[in-house]
Amino acid sequence: MAEQLRKTERGMDIYTLRKETMVWVFANAKDKHRMRFTHRRGLARVSAWVWLKFAALNLKKLALWWTAHSLLYLLVL
Repeated sequence: MAEQLRKTERGMDIYTLRKETMVWVFANAKDKHRMRFTHRRGLARVSAWVWLKFAALNLKKLALWWTAHSLLYLLVL
């Protein structure tokens, strides 16, 4: 059933958006934020490290979004 939904017009549109957002996040994390390998040992330490990295990525994304929308707001005024 999931395969049939994915092959519909709406499913293809959603899948395209997924490639633009989710896959980009992991590729960016691996390439620019040293997440290809970890230097930590143990599930607790690795989990904490990953949580901090993704928190930093979310803050970075929020700052970029805020800057773009602030500039857009200033242009409208």
